[in-house]
Amino acid sequence: MHSIAVGGLNGEFDFHTSGGSKQGKHQDWDLSGSLRKPKEHLERHPWVTFDSVTRVPCMRLDDWCLANAVGSIDFIWMDTQGAEADVIAGGTRALATTRFIYTEYSNDELYDGQRPLHGLLEMPDFEVVSRYPGDVLLKNRRIG
Repeated sequence: MHSIAVGGLNGEFDFHTSGGSKQGKHQDWDLSGSLRKPKEHLERHPWVTFDSVTRVPCMRLDDWCLANAVGSIDFIWMDTQGAEADVIAGGTRALATTRFIYTEYSNDELYDGQRPLHGLLEMPDFEVVSRYPGDVLLKNRRIG
């Protein structure tokens, strides 16, 4: 297990921890934390709070793969709450040898600076295999 965030830069960064609860549902909602500060998320889901910020270590995907001797990747499940473009920017070498990426996306700026789907699809060599509400499966065209 690796206790780090994956993003666009190496270092320590603020992680916006989510909390709150929806009446009759989730207790202490911890599924929306992000390296990016919440924005429209606060209006869309007002019961989700972001009252805590924690400093966390962060590595670029390329550097993490190099440090852990990862030569190629079959599948990445990317659930980064608005920081998808950061992972992509920090992982150009790793993504060149990645077969599939399954990621959440939003065309609304739920988190400050979040890129919409069309911005994520600017990634070279990847095409949409399947699109779902809020998720997309991408395939690397260069890998058979």
